[in-house]
Amino acid sequence: MFVPVLPTQRDKSHTHTQRLYLNIADQLSALIQSQNMNPGHRLPAERDLALQFDVSRQTVREALIALEVSGSVEIRPGSGVYVLKSDRIKNSLLLEDAPGPFEIMEARLLIEGEAAALAAQRISNEELLKLKTYLNQMRKLVEQNQIKEAELFDGKFHQLIAHASRNSAIFTMVEWLWALRESSEISRLFTEKVRQHGANPNIKAHEELYQMLSRRDSEGARKVMHEHLSQVTETYALSLAD
Repeated sequence: MFVPVLPTQRDKSHTHTQRLYLNIADQLSALIQSQNMNPGHRLPAERDLALQFDVSRQTVREALIALEVSGSVEIRPGSGVYVLKSDRIKNSLLLEDAPGPFEIMEARLLIEGEAAALAAQRISNEELLKLKTYLNQMRKLVEQNQIKEAELFDGKFHQLIAHASRNSAIFTMVEWLWALRESSEISRLFTEKVRQHGANPNIKAHEELYQMLSRRDSEGARKVMHEHLSQVTETYALSLAD
């Protein structure tokens, strides 16, 4: 049986090309150290850093996440990014061969909408019942403020939809993207940061998704999934807004 080799499974002896956001994080770390920025020093705004390094604002956001995870800076939404210490970023983070949180969400936005559209045509009644069970569990846990536990059912819900697309390539990609939330140190800690800012699984959006799938409405399922993931991405951005 053919088993797809995902990026995190590649032979580490191959030449490693550092991801752009980690390269920018390393440059920012070097800048903090070379300019002797003391704890409490405020870094330039995200848009100014993007111009300075000639990269997108998304790349800067992910670089700042890496620096915060490393303990070099503190991101204070609505205020800015402040130096905590001038030590260089941890090598373990620079060597992490994983996409950043916004890259993951961008990929999910591209893939999961189409997965939902296909699932609306192909999902079985048994899978719909299981989806409803996941939704009820998610709702119950959110009401009990057990957010981390609710997120487990959030992942099961989305991955079941991908599985119901009956496209193994789509399901494998979606499964990998969700696995990155826990296997990548940067994504795992950023998810915790977003959780601490009060972000919960959106029960209403999941209910709407379930309804569209039940009606076998492909266009509706695609639209709701797109809107849902766009809102999640916006929540991520707000947790970094300066």
